[in-house]
Amino acid sequence: MASQGRVPPPHLRRPLPGPGVMHPDPYGSETRPPPGGFPHFEMLPPPEVMEQKLSAQHIEIVKLATENQQLANTHGTLRHDLATANKELQLLHNHIADVKAEKEHQKRGIIDKISMMEPELEAARSIKMELQQARAEAQSLVAARQELISKVQQLTRDLQMAHSDAQQIPSLISELDNLRQEYQHYRATYDYEKKLYSDHLESLQVMEKNYMAMSREVEKLRAELTNTANFDPRTGLDDSLAMGNYASGQNAYAVGQ
Repeated sequence: MASQGRVPPPHLRRPLPGPGVMHPDPYGSETRPPPGGFPHFEMLPPPEVMEQKLSAQHIEIVKLATENQQLANTHGTLRHDLATANKELQLLHNHIADVKAEKEHQKRGIIDKISMMEPELEAARSIKMELQQARAEAQSLVAARQELISKVQQLTRDLQMAHSDAQQIPSLISELDNLRQEYQHYRATYDYEKKLYSDHLESLQVMEKNYMAMSREVEKLRAELTNTANFDPRTGLDDSLAMGNYASGQNAYAVGQ
């Protein structure tokens, strides 16, 4: 072995493990110390001690190289993970900036909406007042509706009474027809009696005229009797002539009656 006579550099030198002590070698080779540990250096001859030291150093060098490779791989992985994490962090910062900008934009939009909604709120207050007024009017309309309902109920009762009265209309119509017939009968009787009375009145007027004529005739006869008083034995009047005139007057009265 060419490397057995060489002394490792100072940065690779490590103290040898004591007797019975084993260095953990999870990544090392399959080389293991002999069972029971290495013998004490003072008990070995000098060449063997050197060989033992060189062997231990070689094992340690291989172990350190393996660990160094593993650390390099781990370092590369960590650097890659760090770069990935930095990229993700940058993306996260960018996303946070975008979110902040979006939130600011939304905030400004909300502020603008609030400023635009202020007139609407003022209009809403007026609408609220109108709504309260409409509610009061609705309550008054409800009261008026109740009053109208009571009136409708009263009118319904009146209508029912009128309907019951209307059911009596046929009997009333028949009674009216009877009354009309009776009226026509009485009217005909009245017209007949009126005509009879008119005829009787006319007859009375004729009789009155005859009576007046007879009265004038009697007065004339009386005058003639007065003038011819010399023909009566006592008054000088012809009794047969006077009686004849009186009989003619009686016959005229009977004819007129």
